[in-house]
Amino acid sequence: MGKRFSPFFGSSLRSDTLFYGVSVLCERMVSFLILPLLTKSIAQELYGVWSQIIITAGLISNIILMGFHTAVVRFLSGRENSRERSEIFHAMLAIVLFNSFIVIMIAFFFASPLSHLVFRDVRYSAFIPLLGFFLVSDTLFELVAAFLRAGKSIQLVSLYYFIKAAVRIGLLAVGILMLRLELDQAIMGIVGAQLILILFIYLKDILREVGLRISVTDIPWRKIMLFSLPLVPYSIVIWANNFVDRYFILHIIDITQVSIYAVGYSLATIVGLFYSVLGYTLYPYLTRLWNARDKIGTAETLHKATEYYLFCTIPVIALLANLGTPLVKIFAKSEYVSNWQVIFFLGVGIGSFGLYQLNIYIILLANKTLFNLKVSAVGLFVNVIFNTILIPMIGILGAAIATFLSNSVLAFWIIREGKKYLSFVFPWRSTMKIVIATCIMTLILTLTGQYVQIENLGTLILVFTLGAGVYGAIDLLNKNSFLLRLCRNI
Repeated sequence: MGKRFSPFFGSSLRSDTLFYGVSVLCERMVSFLILPLLTKSIAQELYGVWSQIIITAGLISNIILMGFHTAVVRFLSGRENSRERSEIFHAMLAIVLFNSFIVIMIAFFFASPLSHLVFRDVRYSAFIPLLGFFLVSDTLFELVAAFLRAGKSIQLVSLYYFIKAAVRIGLLAVGILMLRLELDQAIMGIVGAQLILILFIYLKDILREVGLRISVTDIPWRKIMLFSLPLVPYSIVIWANNFVDRYFILHIIDITQVSIYAVGYSLATIVGLFYSVLGYTLYPYLTRLWNARDKIGTAETLHKATEYYLFCTIPVIALLANLGTPLVKIFAKSEYVSNWQVIFFLGVGIGSFGLYQLNIYIILLANKTLFNLKVSAVGLFVNVIFNTILIPMIGILGAAIATFLSNSVLAFWIIREGKKYLSFVFPWRSTMKIVIATCIMTLILTLTGQYVQIENLGTLILVFTLGAGVYGAIDLLNKNSFLLRLCRNI
């Protein structure tokens, strides 16, 4: 009997993951440039305003989308009939456009109270309508990207995400540094550019492929709504679990501390790069395997993906905690520096959330979306309790610890529940090897820090390279090296 084929090593998934990974890495690098651009060019309070705009847009976009960005992948993947695909997509698009109109109207008529809620200051009321248009442009982009993702056009989606990020940083740089525009004027430019990009994608990649067909009666509304609507409260709760700490910091302390926390969080979200790449490319393939009743292949794919995720994530958390302070001083200002514990707990929390995200696909495929809501609600409850207790005591460190605790609850619970529907074995042995290698790397970096002062980008790169080299060398000493396996399968 020949060796069983593992879908994780299929050329299509492998190339999509690699291409999307490179694209997201470039996008994150471009987005990371926003950090020094804004922190060194605008007031600290305005950077806090910018960070609040970004996270609040994430909340409202979940409501506008109604879970359709996930439903598009679920119901259009593998569907060959272009008429059906067009009808389903355009019906979803019509609902999203209507929701967008309602949200923009609310933003205009209730700018002052919303400004107090979002920014804790009515002086920033002018940003509320801009927030409305900003989140609408992000929402529409996610929907058209989901259509391409359902068609397995992962590489094309990757390119568009990179263009979106490049346009954002380009307009901010030109607007703020060269044209001396105010932040609100630069945001208006970003919204306009994103809407043009969305229209281009729609005309070129959607309308040309499936045409414009609208129907109300020929759409499986019951199946779609039963799948997507539970995702709305679920998405809201997940958003709250990830970002409610900003609002606690804002209203318990002030927006300056929000800006400091936001910079630390920006560093920690580098960890999220790995589950973003794996999860985005993995879900369509898991869906096909599941629909083909190949549960063994589904379990093998998820097991391998989890191993590679942990191999990349755990050492990066340690590197960020060790090098976080010089990173902030080099890319931002000393006013934004937080202690290493903040970045460490945020990194572990975001890493735990990645495990949750990878394993939640099994729950989604089993159509247990209501269970997702239950788990995420418990996680949010844990988050709120610890934010309420810890932030008044230890400031933003308390928020980071609350993030770690709540996301750990999510990860462990969802992994345990997923075993009811799939024979998935968590890679504990591999995890222990990764942790040991990371501890050795951290020890060497700590000793190096006693003799080397990291005060410029060159020294930072050298120390980072040393840490990565030590970690890679330890892995290569193992009989079942992750790096060698990666090289064989690229």
